[in-house]
Amino acid sequence: MIAVEPNKNGVIIRGYQVELIPLSSQHLGLLRKWRNSARVRLNMINSGQISEEQHQTWFDGLKSDPSQQHWVAYYKGIPFGATNLKAFAGKEIGSSAVLEPGLYVGHPKYQNNLIAFAPTLALYDYVFDLLKIRELQANVKSSNQAALNYNQKLGYKVVKRADLVTLSLLKTDYSNETKMIKGLLSR
Repeated sequence: MIAVEPNKNGVIIRGYQVELIPLSSQHLGLLRKWRNSARVRLNMINSGQISEEQHQTWFDGLKSDPSQQHWVAYYKGIPFGATNLKAFAGKEIGSSAVLEPGLYVGHPKYQNNLIAFAPTLALYDYVFDLLKIRELQANVKSSNQAALNYNQKLGYKVVKRADLVTLSLLKTDYSNETKMIKGLLSR
């Protein structure tokens, strides 16, 4: 079960012991530090280092881009990761039937931890139950076995295998596959 609260930068999503706070300028330094760390960067499609100027340009572009939404995930008041949604072909988030989600856990303490599922569960509940999105589609490097396993635990099915593996998730598969994880994180 999630709660959604409007915010000047978007919506705050709370559920499964975490808060997803819309990305703001105060998060940029931490986000860039996480994104440039080897454990995160090497699993990204663009695995190069990101300069402060590149990061600021990206952030400035988000302000006028309705096809993307970004959040910082907090657990017990501590930021530990980032998650986002992107619509395909420049559509707005709310008017697209298919969205591409993204997640990385930047804080080492929470990598390979059950709490790493919480931002995804909160975001996907928001997407499927409130936005009424039909499908989520993720692209993962074929070498990123941890992300492939993570996504399959959420109910994703492989659509295409190549250097990038394309995965698809429907609400029914998500609901069926996440009952146990949701139960553990709802205590």
